[in-house]
Amino acid sequence: MKKLLQKIIQKKNPAFVFDENIDTGILIALFFDKLICLIRSLKLLFYFKKPGLIFLGPNVRFFNMKNISIGKWTKIDRGAYLSGLGRGKLEIGRGAGIGSYSQIIISTSFNNLGEYIKIGNNVGIGQFASLGGSGGLTIGDNCIIGQYFSCHPENHNYDRSDVLIKNQGTTRAAIVVGENCWIGSKVTVLAGVEIGANSVVAAGAVVTKSMPPNSIIGGVPARVIKNRFEA
Repeated sequence: MKKLLQKIIQKKNPAFVFDENIDTGILIALFFDKLICLIRSLKLLFYFKKPGLIFLGPNVRFFNMKNISIGKWTKIDRGAYLSGLGRGKLEIGRGAGIGSYSQIIISTSFNNLGEYIKIGNNVGIGQFASLGGSGGLTIGDNCIIGQYFSCHPENHNYDRSDVLIKNQGTTRAAIVVGENCWIGSKVTVLAGVEIGANSVVAAGAVVTKSMPPNSIIGGVPARVIKNRFEA
């Protein structure tokens, strides 16, 4: 069973080899866990959506499901919340993973809808992510992202002293994360930022301006520390 499953996985990831400490009992437990997650995906029928090969953890919730599309082999873990309330769609590509208790929300405002969220193929996002799409958010294919990742494609205006900040409106600008990025835990990305493809962002960084491709990025506010491929 172990060898057969390994061969199946290697069709997608040729370098994959099970650790020698993984035994048949663990694989059987994993099989039944994923089977239950697959069965949970049948709840999508209540939203008039074809379930497909999607794996849902317990207590996953959706809002405005008609505006959400999820690719095959995607895994959405326990307690995640996805809201498709927006002008555009919330799109998740094939083979993606959304960590437990993450919130992926295009917009919370009913008087000024947000734009869109597009998460690419084979993107892995850790637990407790908070992703907004008010100004638009795109995450490219094959990104790996740590826990507590947050994206905020809008800022509150605060110039006037005679009006409460909450009543001064917002300024929106899209966030783009390029393909094949590794983003550490507790990274925050602010409105209007583009992180170039193939970049690495250190844990805890606050990215306030755009960064070129192939960068190693860190700090508060974040800066380019070096190019990945320069000596």
